[in-house]
Amino acid sequence: MPVLVSSQRREFEKYGELLREFALKLLSAIGREDLELSILLVDDETIGDLNRQWRNKDKPTDVLSFPQDFPPREFSPLLTPEEELERALLECKNCKLLGDIVISVETAQKQAKALGLSLEEELKRLLLHGFVHLLGFDHETSLQAEEKFRRLEEFLLEKAKES
Repeated sequence: MPVLVSSQRREFEKYGELLREFALKLLSAIGREDLELSILLVDDETIGDLNRQWRNKDKPTDVLSFPQDFPPREFSPLLTPEEELERALLECKNCKLLGDIVISVETAQKQAKALGLSLEEELKRLLLHGFVHLLGFDHETSLQAEEKFRRLEEFLLEKAKES
């Protein structure tokens, strides 16, 4: 199965199918339905532990991404986000493992309320964000990278809607 969704708590399980279907649409949007992806829904304590262990940040966060086959990449000032994605997919055409995304449902609940979104919309937004990270992209390196990252998220969201 290319997309596996697991839940730390029973009450998080109800979001599993929604996220699995959205992940399948994202994989279809990039033409790589063969890639393997796992999604884990957790609480703030668990994601805080992971954030401390892997990022040296002693606090909960909303989403963490653990890439597998796709290498980290820098945004080129000469390419559009769509061209960046095309290049990443071409360079990793033999890759099979996209990676793991961990989402804190508790943080997502708080953010959804603050943003005026449903929890389901926020969970999908976080999954999309983590998905772009798994493709090797980072938004924390510069303002230009942040802008291209956001544009790439918007592009993939539109493509996923078409799927």
